[in-house]
Amino acid sequence: MKLKKIYICSFRNIEKAEIYPDDKFNLIVGNNAQGKTNFLESIYLLGTMKSFRLARNPELIKYGNPFAIVRGLVDNEEVLQEISLSIENAGKKVRINGKPVTQIADFFGCLSMVVFSPEDLAMVRGLPDLRRKYLDRAIFSSDISYLSLHQEFHRILKNRNNLLKREDRNGLDTWTERLAETGARLVVKRVSYIQKITKLLTDFYAIISGHHEQAEVIYRSEVMKKDGTAGSAEEVRLSMLELLHKNASDENRRGLTLTGPHRDDINFSINGKSLKFHGSQGEQRSFILALKMAEIEYIKKLNGNPPILLLDDMTSELDMDRNNNFMEFLKIKDMQVFITTTSLDNITLSGIQNYKVFPVRGGTILQ
Repeated sequence: MKLKKIYICSFRNIEKAEIYPDDKFNLIVGNNAQGKTNFLESIYLLGTMKSFRLARNPELIKYGNPFAIVRGLVDNEEVLQEISLSIENAGKKVRINGKPVTQIADFFGCLSMVVFSPEDLAMVRGLPDLRRKYLDRAIFSSDISYLSLHQEFHRILKNRNNLLKREDRNGLDTWTERLAETGARLVVKRVSYIQKITKLLTDFYAIISGHHEQAEVIYRSEVMKKDGTAGSAEEVRLSMLELLHKNASDENRRGLTLTGPHRDDINFSINGKSLKFHGSQGEQRSFILALKMAEIEYIKKLNGNPPILLLDDMTSELDMDRNNNFMEFLKIKDMQVFITTTSLDNITLSGIQNYKVFPVRGGTILQ
């Protein structure tokens, strides 16, 4: 999958730009606050309709303009498609090859990508919600059906919480059954995904760090068995129901559902030690990079085609050896990469044949 052309108009501080990227490496260079990350964000929006910086629509539109436009020409195994995204205060509109998109399944997968940004490092030391959100997005990138399951669970959770806040809780048992059934399916999908990427994560972390350490992602939930496995969806459902009944008095008092995947966590570790408490900045950054590469490799195995990789400020907090190891690794991968940096001195270009440099100054992207 390659992005052959991108057109940007009135997006953030970018007034207008038409870019023809290289099929391999694209280096976006400039001082801070010039628009480098905005460029990456526009690409990410083309594939997901969401900002990896969690920005609202009005924040994406250049001040004084009614809307922003991002348009890309995508080569997916020699099949060309034009994706056009119009961003207005009230919402976004997508067209593929000039035709409006009405179903989400027709959009997702047209431009697949994985992004690494400094915000991702907050996953390590931040609240469980950040790790759950990352895991849910990663699963959805490879399984479109996961979105509807996730939405269904949170709709049931909202209705059950509303009922818990009332004096009349008639029908609560029905919502409890539905929550356990849908929540169990969600947990099983999460655990299955983690099991599939763990070996990839360990291998990629060893490549980047230069050390053969055991990097792991471990799912933490009350419904997990003592051996750390989840079991079948039926086993998880029964375990969840048992806990919901056990916590019934506390839930009634607090008006809140206290058991389910919305309260689970993911633990990142190296050699059995929590990355949150024992990892250096370099180790944390290397771990998240390895996690993203595992996600890319998993998508490639499923689809036979690697997604595009977006790297925002990847070089800070990485020592020279880790930086060189990572760049050497990227060189042998058949995928398109976009990297932002404040200086080309931060990027190991030795041996790279195909690359383009795009200087960015005050929202203007030069070629």
